[in-house]
Amino acid sequence: MSDKASLSNAELELTQRIQLHFPRGVLSPEELKFWNGCEKEVLSAELAKTFSKIPELASLPHEPVLDFLVRVDRSVKPSYPDWMKKLEHPELECSGPAEYDLQTGVYEWFHDNQKTGVVSGNTIHKKIQRDNTLGSCLNLQDGLAIQAKGIAVFRKLFAGKAVFLWGSVVQFRDGRLNVPFLCEHGDGVVVFWSWLGYNFGSDVPALRFCKQL
Repeated sequence: MSDKASLSNAELELTQRIQLHFPRGVLSPEELKFWNGCEKEVLSAELAKTFSKIPELASLPHEPVLDFLVRVDRSVKPSYPDWMKKLEHPELECSGPAEYDLQTGVYEWFHDNQKTGVVSGNTIHKKIQRDNTLGSCLNLQDGLAIQAKGIAVFRKLFAGKAVFLWGSVVQFRDGRLNVPFLCEHGDGVVVFWSWLGYNFGSDVPALRFCKQL
C-alpha cells in the first residue's frame, strides 16, 4: 500500500492544496531535492514541528463537546405557577423515560396547518388528544431537565424556536388552558406559558418522543 493510500481524506485535501498553492522560489533546487528525497519520518517530524509553531492554529476556536443526554428524575413533581388551578392530564405529570438522547430520541412535531400558516393552540391540543398521542409529548419535567442542559445545547437543536411541552397543559384560575414552552432569553433557556387561544406558527413545534410511551 502506498503512503498516499494510508492518508485520510482531510490529509489528502491538505496535501493537494499545498501542492496547488506552494509559492515558487521559496526553496532552492537543492532544497527541493533534499526534501523530496528524505525519509518520510523526517519529513513528517519537521512538518509536525512547523505546524505546532503557528500561533493561529493554537488559538483557533474549538466547538465545545455538547452533552445531549437528558436525565429526568420522574419521582420529583415539578413546580407550577401560583395561578395554576389544575392539571389537565395528571396521568402524564411524571411520565416518560428517565434517560434519553435529545438528538435522537426526540423530534419536532407540527400540526399540518402550522406548516403553511398558523393554527390555534386549542386546535393543536384537540388534535393530539384525538390522535391519542399525548403520551408521546414531553412534559414540564422534561422541559426543566432540558433547561438545565444550558443554552449551548438548546441553541444547537432549537435555535430561533419555542418548543412546546404538551404533556403539561394546565388550567388557569379562570379556566383558560395554558401550555409550557422553552425558548431562549438572553444567555439562558427559560420556561414560559402560552394561552391555547393564541395562534401557533412554524417556529413553535411540539417536542415528542420518537417512540410512543
